Amino acid sequence: MIKVLLSPPIAFLIFFGVGLLLYLLGRAMAPKTNMTEAKGAPYACGEDAPMQKAQMSYKLFFSLAIFFTVMHVAALVITTLPGGPIALFGVAYLVIIMLSIYALVTR
Repeated sequence: MIKVLLSPPIAFLIFFGVGLLLYLLGRAMAPKTNMTEAKGAPYACGEDAPMQKAQMSYKLFFSLAIFFTVMHVAALVITTLPGGPIALFGVAYLVIIMLSIYALVTR
């Protein structure tokens, strides 16, 4: 019986049910609110915030994402290298990773 409860699909359904129950319980306990114009207005230190369109840019995000991807892949490769003379390839790999991170940061 315990093996059935610990199987991933059954465990997922159990935890999903517990999460749904907590969500519904919290929703029932929450006070009822009325949506007013002031609730939907932006807040800026008690002053009316000027409404203007924001220009979104993902350039910094993609640079950061590539940085973390390179670092995680490098850590994975270095930790899975076997011992012995072949480990010297890990040092060469780290030098290449350092150069790529330097190029990414100074760009």
